[in-house]
Amino acid sequence: MSISGLKALQISKMADHILHVPGNYRGGNLEMTVVISSRLEIISLKENLKAVTDALKRSNEVFRNVRLNFVCVREDGSFENKVIPLVFLQTGKCFETEDEWQMPSMPLSELFAYLKLFHARSKIVLIFADRDYDLGDKEKAKEALNPFLKQKLLLIAEDDVITGTNIMMECLR
Repeated sequence: MSISGLKALQISKMADHILHVPGNYRGGNLEMTVVISSRLEIISLKENLKAVTDALKRSNEVFRNVRLNFVCVREDGSFENKVIPLVFLQTGKCFETEDEWQMPSMPLSELFAYLKLFHARSKIVLIFADRDYDLGDKEKAKEALNPFLKQKLLLIAEDDVITGTNIMMECLR
């Protein structure tokens, strides 16, 4: 399912709100992280990435000069970080080979732990996932989301956008 223009605009407004959290972004070059879930279809994923990056660039000048960390999960469960321009997401050039986007499924708690350790400098973290995402161990997820990741995170699950704070509330239930 592709993201509508209205949903992309909502995501860009939420990203703008994340930038204005006290203590998060103080100007200069923006660093952000994008993570792709394993079970998304490549065609709709390319459309979604294009819609979201277009909306981000239109809404705020900050997104014109971004250091983008593109996180891939390998078959053995290890992570690979690629630094790419934001325009590669718009054009789909980040998926030149098919093995780069066919990633194994992993509980979000493990992904959050990795992001907390290695992407703490990122001011925004976008995770594109399918609707049936697996949170995994709620205690580990809660520990990884605290103290800062929950304020920087947007989980884009097909037609729904979930903030890190809402995921944190789900962990507390």
